[in-house]
Amino acid sequence: MIRAVTLLVLLTSLIVGCTPKPPPPSPPPQANTPAASRALQTLDPVVARAAALEVVEALKRRDMATVARYAHPTMGVLFAPYAFVEPSEHQIWSVAALPGWFQDARVRVWGTEDGTGFPIERTPAQYYERFVFPRDFTIGAKISVNDDQAKGNSINNAPLLYPDGVRVEFYLPPTQTPEGPLPDWRALRLVFVAVGGEPKLVAVVHDQWTI
Repeated sequence: MIRAVTLLVLLTSLIVGCTPKPPPPSPPPQANTPAASRALQTLDPVVARAAALEVVEALKRRDMATVARYAHPTMGVLFAPYAFVEPSEHQIWSVAALPGWFQDARVRVWGTEDGTGFPIERTPAQYYERFVFPRDFTIGAKISVNDDQAKGNSINNAPLLYPDGVRVEFYLPPTQTPEGPLPDWRALRLVFVAVGGEPKLVAVVHDQWTI
């Protein structure tokens, strides 16, 4: 009897040990990440530039309803205060939320302040004034497509995050003085991807001189 029980235990152990374990479940894809971007189509740079001109004019007018019409339907629009984009730390606004941008009085954390590392705690309107449209990017800006002119200390990782995206940059060069250029240059970088052949905005990246 004991021998039969022992044999049964050994057979059970062998069967359990030989049964392959199921692989761990894959993590769900996150919105506004490189994985989400790579699945999209290639966008015509000329189309992206035309869309960027409309978006920058809408931003100047504070017309977030027009911006929302260009927003990516599932990824939304990420807002980065500096060139280095960190999707887990920045605010991402959906198509539905964007039109109410200036009516939203809630203070949010948009990232960390350059130099201090303190959280950037601002309402959407306050963030707009400091990190979206601090200067008029529709006047005197150098416009480039996938050839960013702004060169600061912060790493510009948008090309890596959005490999299938098209970056349209509005660059305001530094003020020139007899002593040399001032560190007052600014840039607004709009990143688009293709959805059904149409340009869709996935990121609004502000860039400036940083420590």
